[in-house]
Amino acid sequence: MGTTGLTLADLPNIFIMIGALVALFVMLVILLRNMEVIGIMGEGREDAWARSMQPPRLLMQRVHIPFTFKVQENAPIGYNGVNCCVSSTVRYWHASWWGAPVRELHRTLWGSLAEILASNNFNFTKNSPHDEKTLRLSTEEPLQLGPPPRSCYPLVVILARDLRDTGELRPDDTVALISVVHIRDDQCPLPSGVIAQYLKQANGHLSCLKQLYVSGECGPAEACGPCGPEYGAAPSAADALCCVCAAHPLSRALLPCRHACLCAHCLPKLDKCPICRSVITSYFCIRNDDERDLTELKQQRFFNRRLFNLFHYH
Repeated sequence: MGTTGLTLADLPNIFIMIGALVALFVMLVILLRNMEVIGIMGEGREDAWARSMQPPRLLMQRVHIPFTFKVQENAPIGYNGVNCCVSSTVRYWHASWWGAPVRELHRTLWGSLAEILASNNFNFTKNSPHDEKTLRLSTEEPLQLGPPPRSCYPLVVILARDLRDTGELRPDDTVALISVVHIRDDQCPLPSGVIAQYLKQANGHLSCLKQLYVSGECGPAEACGPCGPEYGAAPSAADALCCVCAAHPLSRALLPCRHACLCAHCLPKLDKCPICRSVITSYFCIRNDDERDLTELKQQRFFNRRLFNLFHYH
């Protein structure tokens, strides 16, 4: 009767088979890692991760504002006189409203341009187009607005298009610029200046100018948004760089903090603002560079693959 079993002569063959399986497993692991590095599998994963991490984009509507308004710097501001710098590229009407009740002001602003111009709260003066010039506003008696929170604004200045110029307007063109000016007094020590600016568009929409906080030395940037308590207007941020990589121009303004500090490359890698650490819920573009950014990204990936192949296979 024959018997079966392993002999010493069979052990080398078993060790060879085990070694071959281990080598095959190691080669498979190395191959998968190389595929991720060169982008055969990693590119799809990276794109999916970026899409899942990147917050939703908010589309920004660009509008043309024919007016400029600001309080003159280094000039005293009081009820006896406020010096404003005004310019306009169109014929317009201007008026001031001292001690404007907040509710009544916003009720008036939500009306049509014709209703605003016909309002008894404003005493309009007609003007032709002009470069920047000084406009002095004053009231006969100081206002007694009481301690904060107040129900009235010290001064509201409105610049509105002449109705004869509204025939060629597009629906999103600006027909009026409304500026709310605070005047410091003993009851409210808030610094004097423009505290809010609103845009009235030809389609009836009312927007508030919101300030963007831009990293770098270029200062804040201007943007339009829905009505709210924020305000501001300032120079462009065309030359500022991303505060993370410092290599690409910043092109993304983060919401709700409104810090314009990231480029298209760095935004998908972050979930919090690098300036204030608040959570990024949305963003919008302040530069039209999406196509250029995508081209540069593809070129960089192609260069990385070629560089890896050069050093890995040679």
